[in-house]
Amino acid sequence: MPFLDTGRPTPDADSHGSGLNARIAHVLRVTEAPPGPKERPGRSLLDEADARLSQIERLEVQKCRLEARIVDAYAALHSVEEEQLARMVTSSPVPLTADQVAAQEISCATGVGVAEVARRLELATAPRRHRVLRARLRAGGVSLHRALRIVVETRMLDDDALPDLEAAVLSPSRDGGISSHRLFGERLRRCVRAADPRGQEERRRAATARRTVFGRLVEDGMGTFTVVAPAERVVGVLDRVEAMARSARASGDARSLDQLRSDLLCDLVLFGVVPDASSSARAGGPAGPACPGGPGGPAGAGGPAGTGGPSWSGLSDAPPAAVRIVVPFEVATGLSDAACELTGHGWVTAPHARQIITAPGSVWQRLAADVDTGRALELSTERYAPTPEMVAHVKAVDGVCRGPGCQVPADRCDVDHLEPWPTGRTHVSNLDALSRGCHNGKTARVWTVRRVDDDGISWTSLAGREYVTYPKDWRESLRDPGSGPPATQARPSVAQERPPGLSARSRPHDPPPF
Repeated sequence: MPFLDTGRPTPDADSHGSGLNARIAHVLRVTEAPPGPKERPGRSLLDEADARLSQIERLEVQKCRLEARIVDAYAALHSVEEEQLARMVTSSPVPLTADQVAAQEISCATGVGVAEVARRLELATAPRRHRVLRARLRAGGVSLHRALRIVVETRMLDDDALPDLEAAVLSPSRDGGISSHRLFGERLRRCVRAADPRGQEERRRAATARRTVFGRLVEDGMGTFTVVAPAERVVGVLDRVEAMARSARASGDARSLDQLRSDLLCDLVLFGVVPDASSSARAGGPAGPACPGGPGGPAGAGGPAGTGGPSWSGLSDAPPAAVRIVVPFEVATGLSDAACELTGHGWVTAPHARQIITAPGSVWQRLAADVDTGRALELSTERYAPTPEMVAHVKAVDGVCRGPGCQVPADRCDVDHLEPWPTGRTHVSNLDALSRGCHNGKTARVWTVRRVDDDGISWTSLAGREYVTYPKDWRESLRDPGSGPPATQARPSVAQERPPGLSARSRPHDPPPF
């Protein structure tokens, strides 16, 4: 009997009249949730939430196992199609492959897109190359979606590099739980770059030669444009536009940050200047060629001085761009080829990172990182608001939001008292970086939060589940497969932070802290 029957379901004894395949019916019985509160009056809402969440977890595991069976079936069909093609006599000048025939066959039978089927076949027909991935899929430890993402992003790597890489990417988070979607993606990109730094560098140079700009019109009279450029230049543009948008909002501009980012970038490209904050706040809308008195408007269209027409400022008046990259000492000195992070944006190869930090005008700033915990120094104040030095230090140590499963960069987070002030003092051991969403959830008591393991934060949900988060491990990339030999002794890593005691206000600009 086939594992999946795509024909009309027929009730039978094993499926209790449901018409489901017997194996699937058994899976559903095994994962069935216990009776709800109405059937068990003494059951609390906490117990009910935990039971339903447990059911979801069991179903996800069984779904992964079913997906593994699907991959096995793909492999079996591919073998049959391969044998059929070998027996055929054809005069076609372009011979078809078993991959093409099987992909079309499966797509027609199931409705799954040909491209998706091709990715699944790539996994199904490489049992040795992806043996770790296939084993995890059969055990219910990884979804087919994540498995295929690994398959696609590791195509250029040798077979021998994959077992260790796949094990590292699929390893649990520090608290033993399943890694979040964003953390999984970051691990995968970082490990791929560390596994083949020379090949990645060659591909980066080739891609740099293909840099371009293109755009298209979309619905509702709008349009989009894409700039393909080196990563550090894109990050610099994003950082500068973000700073300008936030400055305009702080000056009273009524537009949202998204609207400001769009308007300011277009103004800079079209005119080379932007409207000043006061005129933007009055206008409340995008500037452009039709704006009287603006660079794109007709000569003499602006009103006389003092009538409230918008004024314009040059790019030199805008906040400077900062490109922040975390480069461990071992990478900077060539002792390791671990991937390095453009904080909040993604990962680059070690050669690319060394090129960035040695570019003219680069500024290096150091934060000594505890190899084991990354614990902050004892900085405190009697006030509610932490000092700028404390905020900068906490964000550098945490790296990302300390909420469960959240990977929002700390630079975009609030700094929150774990134990509310004044009961909890304002010092770095009681301060953590939280995204606005996680901060609001903590304030609303959707999560119960407490400190554990000195540098860990325990988050308990309404369903009673506990998740523990820790500060960012700035040296994690040094332990990735293929990152190169480790240093002979522990050295401090270079992070995105100024040393404690150096005020942000003591410098004319905030330089890129490489």
